[in-house]
Amino acid sequence: MKNENLVRSIVSSFKPYQGEINPDELAKRLGLTAEEILPLHANENLFIEKDWIIERVKEAITTLDFRSYPDPETIEARNVIADHFGIESSEIVLGNGADEVLDILAKVFIDPGCETIILEPTFGIYGMCTLLLNGKPKGVLLNENFSPNVNAMLEALTPKTRMIFVCSPNNPTGNQYSKKDIKRLVEESGCIVAVDEAYADFADYTLIKWIHEYENLIVIRSFSKSFGIAGLRIGFAATNSALAETIRKTVFPYNVNKLAQKMIPILTKYWDYLSQKISEIKKEREFLYNQLIRNGNLKPYPSQTNFMLVKVVKPNFTAKSLQSRLLDKGILVRDRSGLPLLDNCLRITLAPRPVNQRLLECIDEIFGEEPV
Repeated sequence: MKNENLVRSIVSSFKPYQGEINPDELAKRLGLTAEEILPLHANENLFIEKDWIIERVKEAITTLDFRSYPDPETIEARNVIADHFGIESSEIVLGNGADEVLDILAKVFIDPGCETIILEPTFGIYGMCTLLLNGKPKGVLLNENFSPNVNAMLEALTPKTRMIFVCSPNNPTGNQYSKKDIKRLVEESGCIVAVDEAYADFADYTLIKWIHEYENLIVIRSFSKSFGIAGLRIGFAATNSALAETIRKTVFPYNVNKLAQKMIPILTKYWDYLSQKISEIKKEREFLYNQLIRNGNLKPYPSQTNFMLVKVVKPNFTAKSLQSRLLDKGILVRDRSGLPLLDNCLRITLAPRPVNQRLLECIDEIFGEEPV
């Protein structure tokens, strides 16, 4: 019997989540050093200095014994998160990155044949989690201005609908949805509404305290973006205590490693520093937006995240061709033109001024050349 015959049919036909080329591999291909590559493709926090994070990691390591398992109850980390966000530790479920949190939620709520509603275009993991549980993701298009079509979402509900995934601010469009729209979904849907707030620290507000008002609301947060520890993989879900206790029953033991857990109390001590970096990101976001508007060959969309969605409008150029030429110059950006409503669009991570200046110079050079 061949192993292929034993693989679940959904897995055999599954299309995996695709990222861009690894920066180290790109450096080797171009004969450059790793420092010469500009990784503007993954929405990482490039404003926090690498040496500063290393010092915080050293601070954490001195307190840890890696011969023993991490705390399976994540008590210290949950207590600190609760204090930082103004909620209760009993209302928190920690995961190995927000991606694992999404996977846990899918396993808790989605039976085979059940449906989830997903605003499109958005983060691809929501559909992936649904499909792997033999659920059915139902996409509802955003409006042309990237706002949610709440009426269409509510009309898409059926007795089989278990969850609505809402990414706000949304990846890759960059906009934060109105409180009024999300409130309607929570109050009128009758199912679990999971609001992914990975980028909320760069936006106008967070809905995390709404969990005290709505029993069907789950808010998902990440430490990869504003806290700058994408490589340590830690995120959490916040919801009412009863539901959080139910969700925690399904979490594998020791799912969050010791170092990641310890970095939470350490980083929150330095929130003033991290807040300063968030302010710098917002300032640079305005600078890059204005520069791209003046360029005339690109249409940037307003953003409330640490990235910007940009449409290529120069005749005879495409998002793919611009991405390819930037790649030749050691600059990684994400092509999002294959998603609904995002024809000819790139997603570009915000970076400090010298990096943005180099990006703008390279774009001008490329647009001054003949299209291919």
